[in-house]
Amino acid sequence: MTKPNLLNIILCVEFGVIKMLQLDVARLKRSPGDSESYELAAEMPPLIFSGEEFTFAGPVKASVVAENKDKVITAEGKVCGELILRCSRCLKPFNYDFEIVLDEKYVSPKEAGEADLPTFAGEFIDITPEVINSICLVLPMKAVCRDDCAGLCPECGCNLNESSCQCVLEDIDSRLSILKELLEKNDK
Repeated sequence: MTKPNLLNIILCVEFGVIKMLQLDVARLKRSPGDSESYELAAEMPPLIFSGEEFTFAGPVKASVVAENKDKVITAEGKVCGELILRCSRCLKPFNYDFEIVLDEKYVSPKEAGEADLPTFAGEFIDITPEVINSICLVLPMKAVCRDDCAGLCPECGCNLNESSCQCVLEDIDSRLSILKELLEKNDK
């Protein structure tokens, strides 16, 4: 196994397609049984998922070990970074740290056959699509800045984490308003 070096940190833009996290496997693909370590870092563009745009607070970092396992190149490691999410309760942006495990297998197009594995051609494997898919899988369904976030007042919109308001909230389901009217008639 070789130590990571600056040649393994590759960022390039080809014909308007951003390829950010790439593994240089030129030597590795000619050496079955060999492995190589990569330390990658890339500034990622905003991520659009489920109609929302998420921006990255800094570079996405990956520590990957690639191994040539006879016609299949495996890429295993960890990817970490920080996204800026919007709290679903108070709507304030906050930083969300993520760390994902990368465990992918790649084959050349001529070896793909029936296998449902990502393919690579040439001297590089672009792991960016798999990293983005993995990030989407770790996103919370409802992002909250903190567990005890009070959110916004439904009447005036005041952020209840920063101040209180004088609104009187009646917590009544509108579908039950007729029952409320009947109770008020009975009280009279």
